[in-house]
Amino acid sequence: MPVRFAVPLRSPASRGRWLRVALLFFFAWLAGRYWHPYYGFTQFLQVDAQVETSLVPALRGAPILIYAGDASYDGAYYAQIATNPALDPAILKPAIDDAGYRARRILLGAVAWVLGGGEPVRVVQVYSGLNVVLWFALAAVLWRVFPVATARGNAAWTAVLFGAGVLFSVRFALTDLAALLLTAGAVVLAERGRALPAAGLVGLAGLTRETALLGLAALWNRTAEVLRFRGRTVLLLAAALLPLALWLLYIQLTLGGSSAGQRNLTWPLAGWLMRWVEFTRGAAATGNPWLVLESVLEHAALTVQAVYLLRNPERECPWWRVGAAYLLLFVVLGHAVWGGFPNAASRVLLPLTLAFNVRAVRAGARWTWLVLGNLSVVAGLHTMLLQPGAPHQLPMPGSWETRYSLETDARWSMAEWHSHYRWAWCAGEGGLKVRTWPPLSEVRLELEMRGVTPRDLQVLHQGRVVWSGRIGDRPAWITLPVLPVERGQLKLELRSPEGGADDGADNTARTISFACFGARVAE
Repeated sequence: MPVRFAVPLRSPASRGRWLRVALLFFFAWLAGRYWHPYYGFTQFLQVDAQVETSLVPALRGAPILIYAGDASYDGAYYAQIATNPALDPAILKPAIDDAGYRARRILLGAVAWVLGGGEPVRVVQVYSGLNVVLWFALAAVLWRVFPVATARGNAAWTAVLFGAGVLFSVRFALTDLAALLLTAGAVVLAERGRALPAAGLVGLAGLTRETALLGLAALWNRTAEVLRFRGRTVLLLAAALLPLALWLLYIQLTLGGSSAGQRNLTWPLAGWLMRWVEFTRGAAATGNPWLVLESVLEHAALTVQAVYLLRNPERECPWWRVGAAYLLLFVVLGHAVWGGFPNAASRVLLPLTLAFNVRAVRAGARWTWLVLGNLSVVAGLHTMLLQPGAPHQLPMPGSWETRYSLETDARWSMAEWHSHYRWAWCAGEGGLKVRTWPPLSEVRLELEMRGVTPRDLQVLHQGRVVWSGRIGDRPAWITLPVLPVERGQLKLELRSPEGGADDGADNTARTISFACFGARVAE
């Protein structure tokens, strides 16, 4: 008898599963581009030079990528709080812009502290990449929420995971993705009648973002049931509200109060309307029309989600009730949340986005609703697709015990690469900086160099020539003598006395003399 082979893509369910698996690998590639052998995922933290000057003492000189210019974001502060979850005011107050406000969202930092064994540098490394793991966890939860055999189910699964709210949380190491994951888990449990563990997840979600307590709406479909205060009601409310209440009391006793967040709420729809007004002058203010367009699409998508849930009430559905609770939040959000490029609204209202997609898929909504309600995917993908911010980093492999970083200075061109090499060109003189973690006292380096043509090259350390010789026009290794390392850094100066060559034409021409392809520690 002839052997028959099953066609793996014959059924809609099989096609859906393969699509989702491909998208899981796509996200792994997107996130993996931000990992660095020395810095790990700390590129997500957005620590800039100004924040660097006030880092908590345990992180000064640590392997954290520092952005040039004004580029800080909230993840830089959450990561520092993670190193000290006991909230020592002497350590945190000088480093955090408003420690009492940011410490409210402690859960993700506490998890990082445990996984990092309480060692500050490891804690920050763990925290910076934790959202990548949480993204896959959310993908697993939503795999069962959205049917894999339908086009709408797969589209909604993709739109939530690759929307602006979720990917912004990953890209900037924020707490919103963790809140959404816990909220989604709570609603799934509520649908199965497991109210107490659902309330417990809502309580944990409140420790990632205070507004996550709105997830309690999943547990009751009638207000009267809450107001009766039966024993079951009290137990559920305690499980959900006590964790945050006790934590806020602890913050008050250790760090004191905070007035931050008062501008997060305003008169109904005032913040939403101001956002539309902001768009009219956004391109001129930011100098980036594409960023403004993405923000318009985000705002329009959230508006469509709100309108759909209002037009299609389903009070017996816990997903709709959670969406309705966040719809109330949508109405009163202030300009501090709606405003800016990018803004925080897509992250704050993530449960609204998820509820909209669940209801739209289950109700078989028109594709127009699904497409317009998920326009923020454009901004989400663009955020992750942007080239990671390490244009002057060159390869330098490390080991289990030690991490290394090799960085060129501004006199070098930005790094170029293909499938085999990553390199940078220098016009004739340029500096290299090697970082080691933990800090070493000395190191013997090998540099992989080439000239645009064969030429002489000198390597200097502290004004003294430590290597001199001839390099060819193909990459080759040169070995330096053992050199002292000061506070984990070694600075070298490279120069060639021979003139460079023009590379390019007209106004794009640049002068190139020699290139560096990386470094390694000599055995």
